Amino acid sequence: MPKHSGQKQNSHTLAWIMWSILALAFLIGYFHRLSLAVVMDYLILDFKIEDAAVAGSLAAIYALVYMIMQIPTGLLADSWGTRKTVTAGMLVASGGSFIFALAPNIFYAFLGRGLVALGVSVVFVCILKFQLNWFKPAQFATITGLTGLISNLGVVLGTTPLSLLVVSSGWRNSFLIIAAVTFITALACWLVVRDSPEEIQKGERLSATQTVNFRQLWEALKNVLKNYRNFLLIAGTFGIYGILIAFTGTWSITYLMQIYGFSRSVAANFILMATIGMCIGFPLIGFISDKLRRRKQPLLLLFLLQAVIWCLFFLWNGGKPPENALYILFFIMGITAGASALVIAIAKEINDPSFSGTALSVANTGAFLGMSIMQPLLGYILDLRWNGVVVEGTKIYPLAAYRGLFAACLAFLAVCLFCTLFIKETYCQNIYLQDNKSSPANSSQNIFAE
Repeated sequence: MPKHSGQKQNSHTLAWIMWSILALAFLIGYFHRLSLAVVMDYLILDFKIEDAAVAGSLAAIYALVYMIMQIPTGLLADSWGTRKTVTAGMLVASGGSFIFALAPNIFYAFLGRGLVALGVSVVFVCILKFQLNWFKPAQFATITGLTGLISNLGVVLGTTPLSLLVVSSGWRNSFLIIAAVTFITALACWLVVRDSPEEIQKGERLSATQTVNFRQLWEALKNVLKNYRNFLLIAGTFGIYGILIAFTGTWSITYLMQIYGFSRSVAANFILMATIGMCIGFPLIGFISDKLRRRKQPLLLLFLLQAVIWCLFFLWNGGKPPENALYILFFIMGITAGASALVIAIAKEINDPSFSGTALSVANTGAFLGMSIMQPLLGYILDLRWNGVVVEGTKIYPLAAYRGLFAACLAFLAVCLFCTLFIKETYCQNIYLQDNKSSPANSSQNIFAE
């Protein structure tokens, strides 16, 4: 008995070590997501970029590639497994960062940036797949929240620390360093991470039995897509996370500078508050949900809370809430984004465990779909209400334009909230098994294992 207890403890410790390596890979992905804003002025100068749309496209290619890769990532997680998929992804991201750092022109900058997005896009879903294999089901939302916390630390590192590194070493050398760190992370993943406890017990032979069969991949995708509840989850991540990031990551600084007259650094402090809110919200909400053994109720509550925040931005003082209230508003908005961890948890509980990677990737697509749709839409709304004022080449939007932006965010959030009303409460259990009267042993058999 003591020996068995010691083995269990060692396995638990090993699981956390492996998770930490995967979390580092995820942090690197979020670092890359925000890093371009810090060096954009250098890029414009070095690559002689004259059109702002080109500069914007260099940033937007990350979200586009990331979104496209979500479903393929789920299929890879279910077939190749976490270890192989993340290792390959980080190697690609390392190569992309290397190409970006040495890019002689804008074409190679796009190529490097696209490869970085391609590589890091596989990490999140694979972490979720890893959690299913190594941790108890009751811990899933809590650990997913911790993963969200780690990702937002990557956001922090991609701002001030990166700017200090760029000042001291130059932007090209900085990205060469990042490429090296990414490569080391890939090696650590290959050497340390294992897909499941059974793989350690049986050695490499278990992993070697997994092969990619496109017919089986297609069957996995069809199985997930025919479950209408997954589309409700896409609406969930679209609303609670995609809309928020579309505003905070694109138009919030402009709003704060133009309407309140803040400097760029002061305006950035409010976004930092939203990031701090996310860092707290992701693990806290996941932990509370696991303890209450409820998913839908806290999700709806957080949806309503975010709707209240958008209402305050739209109505309070005609679209210009008092300055002393802004920190609280952005902080609470950041906390509500943690509800996306609940949507991900529901995804693994309403689908066949055999297709968990694919299911998690489908649900996660909603966040990037939200960003891809809302970022240009909000820009269109601002231009629609622009009154022609330009200062030093920058369009100055009136308060009415930003109120239109807030109204659009609120309207889309309301539609997504309506969709979440039809999400079924899982009570932190896999209801697919219950609804289909399948035993866990039979249903969880991996169809990709020969």
